[in-house]
Amino acid sequence: MASFKKRSRCGKSTFRSKIEAKVIDELLYRFVSLVKKGLELMLTEPSKLAAAEFRKHPEYSYTAGDIPALTLWVAEQVYEIPRSEFCQHVLANPEWSELLGVSSQADLDRWFDWIAEWKSIPFRAIELAVHDGLKEGDQRDLRPATQKPAVQDEFAEFIGVSRVMKLLRKKLRPFLKRLDALDPPHPPHRPRVYRTRSFLLAEVLRWILGFQSTEELRRKLEQHVHLAGAVNFKPGEIPSKSTFSHRRIIIPLDDLKAILHALVEVLVRCKVIDGRAWVIDLSRVPTYSSVSKTYPESPNGKSDPQAAFCGYPDNDGGFQFGYCMLWIVDYKSELPFAVVFGAGSAQDSPLAKPLLKQACAEHPVLARRCQYISGDSGYDAIHIFEFILERLRALPAITKNPRNAADPTNTATDAYCVLRRPGPWHQIVHNCHTAVDHSHSWAKLTFNLKYHKHRGWDAVERCVLFAAIAMLGVAWVAVKTGHPEKIRSARTWISFN
Repeated sequence: MASFKKRSRCGKSTFRSKIEAKVIDELLYRFVSLVKKGLELMLTEPSKLAAAEFRKHPEYSYTAGDIPALTLWVAEQVYEIPRSEFCQHVLANPEWSELLGVSSQADLDRWFDWIAEWKSIPFRAIELAVHDGLKEGDQRDLRPATQKPAVQDEFAEFIGVSRVMKLLRKKLRPFLKRLDALDPPHPPHRPRVYRTRSFLLAEVLRWILGFQSTEELRRKLEQHVHLAGAVNFKPGEIPSKSTFSHRRIIIPLDDLKAILHALVEVLVRCKVIDGRAWVIDLSRVPTYSSVSKTYPESPNGKSDPQAAFCGYPDNDGGFQFGYCMLWIVDYKSELPFAVVFGAGSAQDSPLAKPLLKQACAEHPVLARRCQYISGDSGYDAIHIFEFILERLRALPAITKNPRNAADPTNTATDAYCVLRRPGPWHQIVHNCHTAVDHSHSWAKLTFNLKYHKHRGWDAVERCVLFAAIAMLGVAWVAVKTGHPEKIRSARTWISFN
């Protein structure tokens, strides 16, 4: 096996110098296997993205017969060792020989001659193959026929939110029974009017429909009897705004996190959340505070004394105060499965490792499946690379942060990179990062996390959890009704009826 440990003359850490050769071989083998699988899917059953790119670029005229040559070309490029050493490594390892479909030097020479006849191979074609490989089966029910629910045609175009809440009540029944114990005591001669479970369901309803405030939720419940019944409120007996605020805050955060965990688990079993590629990123969550008003007695001059300066101006031209949320998102489904809440001034790197540990502890199945982790330059830290390589045995695709070293061309984390950066192969994997951007914008705009009207650490953290629960709940209902293509269609699929 070829050695990948090198040292430069100046003594700085060099590319791959901190990674064992067997780990590099394992991760690169996995990457090349993904490319080969993606090429097969792209050339036989391309995704919408790949099909659109093929129409725009007629030069992407590859066929199934070109897959072995393309796979060999990718393998040689990502290894970055002399061709003679690469050929020896392939022929000495049966797994590589089987993957590339070669058994002798003559076979390798034949494919290399084939590659030499091409003027150039666009990296975009390989990027599309990686996309199709990781998105395999997206928005499809991949379970065996015996496990698939019956397709309910009446919900093909839209589904009423009352039906959504009915399905979620059944799924959350154990948690709702636990909440019943939190109901405040009441006189024996008067029946209980409000139950804690009703406030939980009302909040889930609010975030699914994207209501901006509690007052809007109350107004809709008063106007529509079927919505009140969906959350177990009696018509004409909708609680006041202050009662909503008081009863919402007594719902334990641990119960909300348990509900989030349960929804993730069921989506993993339904093969919606894949877990092969994790995307991690931080996003700021504003607090509900006036930009123009100041509060001298508050430590930050805002009506929310716990909010912190987020580091950038908001749309009103003032400074943005609030909090932050760090999510790990599944690339295939673009759904979050691990969440950490923090101060508005918090940075990515200190929160990343605790979140990764949390994800591994809560979802060991996804931890075993994890193969790629994508992050921006905020996660360019040695302790994060070490955790990804040692605990998850995944390929890190984290962009370089030049502030980590006096020499921007060489940082200490280059020694932990499996794919050279900057470079096309690193960029191909890092492009998975768009999934978390889609997830954040979905939570903020579709579920109105950006326009909530709550103040305080505890209240805003509940907003983040409810938004994530609403996203996962919509996805589960789509699969439950036999329409997995609707997992990300809350706004266009769920009706008000």
